[in-house]
Amino acid sequence: MTDDARPWVPGSGGMTALRRAAPGCRGCELYRDATQVVFSDGPARARLVLVGEQPGDHEDREGEPFVGPAGRLSTPCSRRRASSARTST
Repeated sequence: MTDDARPWVPGSGGMTALRRAAPGCRGCELYRDATQVVFSDGPARARLVLVGEQPGDHEDREGEPFVGPAGRLSTPCSRRRASSARTST
């Protein structure tokens, strides 16, 4: 184990290559207790990206980001903000 994920990051191929490489990454200790990779969800060229610390147990079980307590809080907040941005332009 190392604290450097660079050896596992593909040099090309974009999000598809990253998604394929992620399950084999050993660049930090997060893989040790995880049952699966929780990869990003949404468009690769999104104007806003939410980044969490690490997947919690809900995310690990479901394999989807922000499905646990943080997601229950952030989803309504982001919807309100998106709605506000659309009505103010």
